[in-house]
Amino acid sequence: MSSKMGSMQDNGSGGSYIYRSSKAALNAVSVSAAKNLAERGMKVAILHPGWVRTDMGGPNGDLSVQESANALRNNIASMTDEDSGRFTDIDGTTIPW
Repeated sequence: MSSKMGSMQDNGSGGSYIYRSSKAALNAVSVSAAKNLAERGMKVAILHPGWVRTDMGGPNGDLSVQESANALRNNIASMTDEDSGRFTDIDGTTIPW
């Protein structure tokens, strides 16, 4: 599970250095894994769950846990081979690196 905070293009606020860098590293590993596992017919999803109302996301999040889980499940279910290694937002759009 990644986060938009791992996107360098989408970083409009700075801060959160460790969290951002850990998600950017996860994204890099996931892209490499997608390339290496493609020959085995395996896909790698890089997913942003949205801003979820949790202890971490806080009470103002846009989505409930259930809403996020349902959308993530839909994103995974509709994944094609071409989507493997793509950084995907909760609404199914591509997040810029």
